[in-house]
Amino acid sequence: MKRKALIASIALIVIGFISARLGDTISTVNESGMVQDSILMPIGAVLFMLGLLTLVVVIVWYVIGFVRGKFKNEQV
Repeated sequence: MKRKALIASIALIVIGFISARLGDTISTVNESGMVQDSILMPIGAVLFMLGLLTLVVVIVWYVIGFVRGKFKNEQV
């Protein structure tokens, strides 16, 4: 389960980064000088942040499991 969550978080980070970069390259400037972003930019940012959040949760999950295993072995 932890490994699948780790892979999913890395995939979200990569897809979010690619989506944001793609959205950045296809954004245009209208005649009044305003930048018009495509929908890929905010979607990419949300996916990237979701991937980072998931990665932090997985890392904490690994650390808690490691510490519990370490203390369990010392008590025996």
